[in-house]
Amino acid sequence: MSQPSGDRLAQMTRTLVVRAAALAGRARPDELAAVLYRSGGSAPDPRQDPRWPHHLAHLAERSAPGTERYERSRAEHWNGWTTPGVETTAQVHKVYVSPTVPGLATVLPVVFATAAALDVPSWKVGADAAGLHRADKIVLYLPSASRADTVAAALADLLDGCSAQGVPFTGQVGATGIVSRGQDRPGESWRAVVCRAVADALDEHRARLGPAAAAEAVAGAALDALADAYDVVTWRPGTREQVPA
Repeated sequence: MSQPSGDRLAQMTRTLVVRAAALAGRARPDELAAVLYRSGGSAPDPRQDPRWPHHLAHLAERSAPGTERYERSRAEHWNGWTTPGVETTAQVHKVYVSPTVPGLATVLPVVFATAAALDVPSWKVGADAAGLHRADKIVLYLPSASRADTVAAALADLLDGCSAQGVPFTGQVGATGIVSRGQDRPGESWRAVVCRAVADALDEHRARLGPAAAAEAVAGAALDALADAYDVVTWRPGTREQVPA
């Protein structure tokens, strides 16, 4: 049974926006956007075996029936699995899975098995320690919102007992925040677009309200200004008419 969506990610995101508002006026909008985009990650342990990410992915593949029909790719920071012949640019509806780093060995096999069972066209996993310590360490791509919602709900149920790291600026699915949703624009990351919009709004409203204004007030004004384009409470895609960036 699907769990009702909680508000952990919404609260996390609001806190991050307030913290960024304290920097607005001293940091450029592009710097603020970068801070917001990187938020939610954790620091890798330099003593960790660099082969560990490959080992995790290998074990997950071996344990999940059906993954052998996917083509595997390797980029600098990502391992990818894609259905042969699929048009990857059409897979813009995203499901994020964000366990804490110690939970990866448990979570990855579940993600792989669910992706294969539900015919997810494409997904990627961080290929190195830095990638696995990101908030958005596991991303699944689907061609429609309805299919992405189905996959997200299934994963949220299966992973309900697992510890969540959580991805800011994404729409929480389920009670814990381990699963969430996003939607890319053509050629652009969902979170990159959102973080840039928030950073620009923070810069504008810091200038309007002045350097003495409280960070909470600047953040509130910036989010209010974005409310016609984005759901600035849940950050779930598709709940507002999104204006071109």
